[in-house]
Amino acid sequence: MKTSNAHNILQEAIIGCLSGITIFADLDTKELNIISEHMHVSRIEAGDIVFKEGDPGDKMYFIVDGTLDVLKAVDGLAEKKIAVQAPGGSIGEMAVIGGFSRTATVKACSDATLLTLSRRSLNHICETRPQIGVKILMAIARLLSNHLRDTSQELLEFISPFGSNASRK
Repeated sequence: MKTSNAHNILQEAIIGCLSGITIFADLDTKELNIISEHMHVSRIEAGDIVFKEGDPGDKMYFIVDGTLDVLKAVDGLAEKKIAVQAPGGSIGEMAVIGGFSRTATVKACSDATLLTLSRRSLNHICETRPQIGVKILMAIARLLSNHLRDTSQELLEFISPFGSNASRK
């Protein structure tokens, strides 16, 4: 198989994967094609650590297949599972947008395929293709806003003596 043919097949597969990811839902085929040029594919095995809490971060990951556990250190000792990311999900958005260190550890609970977008690549897209960059950044903002809303509701239920009924009053 010729290298360019293999590249085209891989790029088409990446575009197919991107079309199923919420952050890229507003992009058309031409825009997905441009984004696919900036994606890297990696395969990880069950038990592999994608990144650890506190690590510097400059990449976000999109789950193509498999599942990832999101773990948070509790009192600096044990880790508690706070979320599971499945195909179509993403992790690492805050590190790419804000340059923050990782806020949780992410571990593969099954073999998984990930697409990776670096901060450098996202910045390049925003500078050279601002119309695509705005769509991606707005989608990330919506995603982070939804996460904040969910976390606020969980916090309310945790601190309220009446649980979730307190928010209904």
